[in-house]
Amino acid sequence: MNRSYSLKRHKEFRYTYRVGRSVSMPLMTLVYAKSRNETVRIGFSVSKRVGNAVQRNRAKRRMRACVSPYAEHLKGGCNIILIARPEVLDAPFTELKRQTEALLKRCGVLEHEA
Repeated sequence: MNRSYSLKRHKEFRYTYRVGRSVSMPLMTLVYAKSRNETVRIGFSVSKRVGNAVQRNRAKRRMRACVSPYAEHLKGGCNIILIARPEVLDAPFTELKRQTEALLKRCGVLEHEA
């Protein structure tokens, strides 16, 4: 996934959490909000409840790999945060990818299928 799609600043995360709407699935939650930026910005959040640093980074890598095929097909002008749940580490990758696509479709940011 291209770095230009990254949501990095604490201020952007706070804004998205405060203004955004959320949709959930068993493995993760997606929070999205409109932004002034014309591109889509994606951030990943994994709490310490998921595990130690190695497990949290693995969860982020897995989620990033699931979102990257859809990055070019997302509607611009919104911030997206994917929040991992502890089950994300044990889930098969195909299930993780299926739920990611379902979340993106559910919130209406996916223009068409990748």
